[in-house]
Formats: sequence, C-alpha cells, structure tokens
Amino acid sequence: MPALAHAEPESGEHTLILAVNKMLPWITEEDGVYGGAYTEIARELARRAGLTLQIKSCPLKRCQFMLEQGTADIMIGLRETPRRDTFLYFLQTPYRERSADRVFYVRKDGNVTINDYADIAPLRIGTKWGAEYLRRFDRDWSVQRDPAKDMEANFRKLVLGRIDAVLIPEDQGDALVSALHMDGQLEKAAFRMPSDGQPRSIAVSRASVSPERLAALETAMHDMHKAGALTAIYKRYYYDAYHIPQGTGLVK
Repeated sequence: MPALAHAEPESGEHTLILAVNKMLPWITEEDGVYGGAYTEIARELARRAGLTLQIKSCPLKRCQFMLEQGTADIMIGLRETPRRDTFLYFLQTPYRERSADRVFYVRKDGNVTINDYADIAPLRIGTKWGAEYLRRFDRDWSVQRDPAKDMEANFRKLVLGRIDAVLIPEDQGDALVSALHMDGQLEKAAFRMPSDGQPRSIAVSRASVSPERLAALETAMHDMHKAGALTAIYKRYYYDAYHIPQGTGLVK
C-alpha cells in the first residue's frame, strides 16, 4: 500500500483506521498483506470493539500528522511525550509492560568497541528516519547519525562496513538479526541504554475518535489483557516466529 500524499476522509463510523510504518518484526508487509504482532493486536482490538480495521501505510512523520489531523485513528509504537499528548490519547491498558533497552550492534570482525556512551563519539551510527530513542541520545547533536528508511537497510550497511554501529531496541534487533541471517556477522556491544521503564500504550487520535469510541477501545484493550490475548499474540508472532526463547523476557 503506497504512502499517502494527501489526507483522506474517514471511511465510516464502524471503521478503525490504523496508521502503520513498516517496522520489522512488529509490523510486516508482503504483497499488500500486513502482519506482525502489532498488526495482530490492532486487528483483535478492532474486532472486540465491533469495528472493521483499515490499514493505511505512511512514513513515520506522515503517520503522526494523520493522527493529529484525524485522518487516522490509532497507531502502535509511538512513545508518549508532552507534545504527542496534545493530539493523542494513550489507552490506559498498555500493550507492553515496558519498552526494550536500546543496544548497539557492531560487526564481529570489526574493531569497534562500545563500552560507554563516550565511545560512540567518533562513530557513524545507523538510525531510522523520524524515530525517537532515549532523551540523552535524541538531544545529543554531536552524534554522527546515518539515518535510513528502515532498520533492515541499516543492518545491511553495517555488514558492508558503510557505518560503524546500529542503534535499535533490543527486542527488534534480535528478531531482525535472526530474520536476516546475520547472527554470525553481528553482535551487541557491551554498552546499552536502559529503557525508561514506562509501559507502552496504543496512541489514539483526539481529532477523530469520539469519547464513546474511546471507551469501547479502552474496554476492548482491558479485556484483551485480562484474557491473555496479548501474551498469545507475542508468543505466536514474535517468540515463535523469530525463534527467540520466551524466557528472555524481551517482550511482556
């Protein structure tokens, strides 16, 4: 599904519009069919709320603009910030207990060592366009960022030696390295940036979602958590799909 160039009207009162930016392993797309754990969470949420899910693909910044304008209803994967609170609700029941630590991947046969934050100063760091990491890194303009449209491109650049390291949430990085069969070429550096420890919740547009629909979404998300639906989705679409031991506790 192509990225949107212009805002589109809401499809109808029984439709829930999910703005997506491809983000392996959480949101996948193949021949126009979307999958991944976050997509399945949205599908189950819509089903329980009595709504039909419609998916709109967009670059990350465009997705946020659509939520602000009310041409999309929900998005999964956005971190809550004071700025986003002005145009988004965040559901009370989180889809994750906490976000993952941010880690640096480096080449196993390289000479790059990252033991503390100061070690990244001379390095070219692969990041994703529009992504936010943690406050210290996001506000450090001395860092040599080398942004790409997605993290798969960053890992390929790293293997080819075009960048020195890739910064990525650990849960996403482990799955991508496995999916790209780069286990023998890449490893995590010793230094990591711990998560802020805050739960992660689905973002809901204040401009398009009525109080009644918001209440229905809150109830549906609460029921999903209580029934174990979130745990089941993560097991099938993350741990089992990417051969990651569930005991690692990367996603809860």
